Amino acid sequence: MTKLLVRVLLPLVAGGALLTGCTTTQGGTASPAQSSSASESEASESPSSGGGGTQSITDACSLLKPSDLSGYGEFKEPVQSTVGGVRTCRFQQKIASASDDQKVIGANIRDTASVAQVNDTGGGVVDKDINGRQAKEASGGASVAGCTLALPVGDSSRVDVEVLGAGSADEACQIAEAVAKAAVEPRLPKG
Repeated sequence: MTKLLVRVLLPLVAGGALLTGCTTTQGGTASPAQSSSASESEASESPSSGGGGTQSITDACSLLKPSDLSGYGEFKEPVQSTVGGVRTCRFQQKIASASDDQKVIGANIRDTASVAQVNDTGGGVVDKDINGRQAKEASGGASVAGCTLALPVGDSSRVDVEVLGAGSADEACQIAEAVAKAAVEPRLPKG
């Protein structure tokens, strides 16, 4: 019973830790808004404007479908939520016995966090190229069998592909990269 409880709760607790570890706040002093003509000209020059940010993604589950995960086992229906301003879609694997690994695979939309803000969750942060996007990967290392792969969407937002509960952090990162390349990245706004 204890082993089953650990297998069910560990991915959820680890996911919560990874999720809260990536939130940021911005300090500073408020300043008056620019005139509309200055704002419009800057917006037209910004590479993240014109639908290039995550604001155009209205449904986190539009980025990840059950068929995208068929090679990794059988999964329950997706669960959507918003925690701390992060819109998520998570799939939890169905398990046959308490000794099975129970993966949780999800997509997290971060409207106000760039890939430069990815936190080290134990195994370091490394650069990755995912279909031409310069992404960041944060492995859970030896302490957490999880991985977050952050894909930039514009200059100041990103979508994370998160895998928890795999056999190891390396396995979780392999799954996150494969899911990102085949499913999530092709569905992201370009630009």
